[in-house]
Formats: sequence, C-alpha cells, structure tokens
Amino acid sequence: MNSSSVTLLASGNSLGAYIPAMHLHTYLQGRGVGTDVHVLENLYHEEVRHKIRSTKKAFHADFSVARMGHKLAKPVDSSLDEESVQRLLEGWKQAGVSRFAVFTGFWLPILERYKAASGSPLDIRLIRLDAWDTPSFKVHKQLYPGYDNVWFYNPSELSPDGYIASDEAEPLPYAQRSGRILIHGGGWGIGTYAGTITELRKLGHSLDVIVYDPSEVEEDDGVTRYFGTEPSWDPWSRDAQGRHTFPPMVRYVREDGVLQEYPLGDYSAYTDLMRNCAAVISKPGGATLNDSLSYGIPFVMLEPFGDHELHNLTYWESCGFGIRFAEWKARDFSENHLEGIYRRLLEQRSKINHFGRITYAAENSSYV
Repeated sequence: MNSSSVTLLASGNSLGAYIPAMHLHTYLQGRGVGTDVHVLENLYHEEVRHKIRSTKKAFHADFSVARMGHKLAKPVDSSLDEESVQRLLEGWKQAGVSRFAVFTGFWLPILERYKAASGSPLDIRLIRLDAWDTPSFKVHKQLYPGYDNVWFYNPSELSPDGYIASDEAEPLPYAQRSGRILIHGGGWGIGTYAGTITELRKLGHSLDVIVYDPSEVEEDDGVTRYFGTEPSWDPWSRDAQGRHTFPPMVRYVREDGVLQEYPLGDYSAYTDLMRNCAAVISKPGGATLNDSLSYGIPFVMLEPFGDHELHNLTYWESCGFGIRFAEWKARDFSENHLEGIYRRLLEQRSKINHFGRITYAAENSSYV
C-alpha cells in the first residue's frame, strides 16, 4: 500500500459502520484509488467475537434490551487482543499508511497509538453519518475533537452536503419505480418494524421485507417478498481471496410451510431493490439516511434507537426528506406525500457530490 491509498476502518458491530465503508471501498476501487478495509472485530479476543451473535439475537428479540445495551456502551479496549493490535500497527507503519476514513469511534484509541508511533503527518477523517454522537463516538468524546470530523448531517445546516454509494448513478425517476415499500430493522433487525408489516399487507401494499431470521418469513401470498442476509455470514469474515465483502443476500419463499432460499448473487441486486422502492420503513439509523439520500428514497421513520437516532429523525423530518410512520398513517398512507418527499430528495441530491469524489478521487486531493 502506498501513501495515496485509503484505509477504511469499519466495524461489524453495526452494519451502519460497515456497509457505507464497503460502498466507499467499491467506489474508490472503481476509480483507481487503492483501499484496504479493516473490521474492528478481527482485533477482538476470539471468545468476545463469539458472543456477538447472542447479543444480536437478544437485541432483536426485545427492543428494550437493545435500548439498554445502547445506554451501557463503553470503550472496547478490554475486548482487544494486544498481539493483533500490535501486528496491525506495525504493518501500517511499515507500509507508510497515512490516510484513513473511520466509520466508528471505537477505533480512536488504536489511532491514538498509531499517531504517536508513525512520526509523519496523517490524514484521518471521522465519517459521521448521524446527526449526533453515536455510542462509539460518545465514549471517546475527549479524543474525537482532535480529528477531522466529517459531519454529513450538521443540525445547524438543513442540507446534507454529501453521500456515499458504490457508484454515482442518479436516482430512478419516481414514476418508473416498482411502487414497492422496503421494510427492515437495520443490520441487527431491531425496532418496531415488524408491526408495520401486517398492517400494510392488509391494506394491499406490495412489500419487500428484510428479515433478521428466516423464521420470520410468512407463507407466500404472491405479493409480499422476503429477503435476508445469508445466516452464516459475519462482517468480520473474509472471502477466499482474503477480502471483506458485502453481505450475501438471499430471497426467501415459504410455500406450504416449506422454506426455499434463492441467493441473489451480487449485492447490487439488493441496491436495485432500494433504487426501485417507493419508500423505506425503518428506524432512523445513519446508514439508512445515507441510502435515502443516495437513492432518492422517501424515509418513513419508526421509533428511534438511542439519542443519535432521535436526532436523525428530527433532522430528516426538518429537511423534508422523511415522515414518521404515525404521521404517514394519519395521512392515509398517502403516495402523493411520498412523491413530494422524493422531489425534495432529488433536488438536494442534484446539489451535492459523492463524498469519495470530492475527498479522494478528485485530482490534487489535499491532506489535512
């Protein structure tokens, strides 16, 4: 790796700190910018990593447990395997790694050590895809002011100034979309999204549901479609070539009680679902805000998870890019209202550039 390459520091603890990193990786690779993706959990003690699945299951099963876990967030130092950290730091120093895009604050203590050891100027940008501190940044409030914080959603300016996607394709015109509604609970499948499915099915809406577990898939009704991440995949896993990948997505169909699985192949099959949908229904996570802006998707927002998502909801609502589910329901699930939101998103999207273009892919990219 040379000094012009970009090291992307992600986390598998939240797909919101993983998927945008993978989008940026894909975008930059396609423009000849070298990248290297590191996932924090690969530095954990093995037994700690093994506990993550049970924690995710508990959070999915009970939203109140998830909210409590959010409040108890703390630095991950005790989870780190020192030999793995030392090996990583030495590898960076030997390779002269100097540019970083950081998607979770839990990397900050490791970066502090690298800053002290590197002996050369570093370009470290903290990618803030929420309108408020997430737990990973909040626990390092004494450290992050010393870095270049790239706030995509500055509450004092109701106009996001960038987005992250695998490409720069324009949003699909609303009239050309499938009219389907995408419903999910984020990477951990948490929140109140499940309760909206039955209500909207009864009203005849065409739904694409991202399930956390295949057991959530209902009998096929010919209208509702179910998708999910291949259950054995973890964000910290690497493929046969040693690379991190987007989650392999699967379509599920249950007929006469028998569940069938149909791999979607490339992750672009999932982004095509997003490009084509009339709206997304989910909790207001930062990565979903980014999807909303990237693809011009009206965001119907459910109960937030933590203070940062409450600020996200307020921000997106204030920008006119989303609506609370309860309000959309009060408007009789108006499609015209959704199209009005789409037009506002499209107008904003036309004024801004891809973060990778303006920061890394442009000629004469400057250091901070």
